[in-house]
Amino acid sequence: MTIVDQSPYINARSAARLGQAIRGLRSQRGMTQAQLAQRARVSRQWLSYVERGRKKGLEISLIMQVLDALDASLAIRDDWPTDSR
Repeated sequence: MTIVDQSPYINARSAARLGQAIRGLRSQRGMTQAQLAQRARVSRQWLSYVERGRKKGLEISLIMQVLDALDASLAIRDDWPTDSR
């Protein structure tokens, strides 16, 4: 069963990489932190915190709001070795 399609995706296995991915997507879309924060209904300070890879206050529901505002999504890939199943 394939869950992830062939669209480009970013491997964000840590808070730092997730923050980098969000910053990169925001920059690609020509948005400032203030614009994205307003669109996602989060504070600019919180968004800055996330983009710097901070862990404290990293709520998944708010991350989903930010990704939605970027027209992006979160995908979970199963990295478990197939020969271990």
